[in-house]
Amino acid sequence: MFLMFGIKNILRSVVSNAVAIFATAYIIDGFNVDGNLQVIGIGAVVLGLVNVFVKPILKIISFPINIVTLGFFNWIINALVIYLTVYLVQGISISDGFFSFNYLGITIPEIYLSWFWTLIAASVSIGIINWLIRKVLL
Repeated sequence: MFLMFGIKNILRSVVSNAVAIFATAYIIDGFNVDGNLQVIGIGAVVLGLVNVFVKPILKIISFPINIVTLGFFNWIINALVIYLTVYLVQGISISDGFFSFNYLGITIPEIYLSWFWTLIAASVSIGIINWLIRKVLL
């Protein structure tokens, strides 16, 4: 029973990460994923592993900075996690790009994002999509 619960959580995490990577690649122009599902699957597994093994270490190291910035530094940690995932997975890349959004009457006009801001936007997008999937569907 315990092993099955662990496997369920791992599968949920991989599926959630895969959907988040796919949706972020669709939403943000500078976050590029090669079109096949294998790259998205590998990216989801790597993102899950980085979240499990690297992110806690980064949070412990940056705890004093996180207190001083009132939690703002978590965005930088999430961006580092996404950067490490992009670095490790060959089919995912980040470049300069444009971002715009139009859904249900909510419009964000097209803006230019440098490489750094594309990375930040991708980390925020992946974080929000993962949170929504875990709260609503899983």
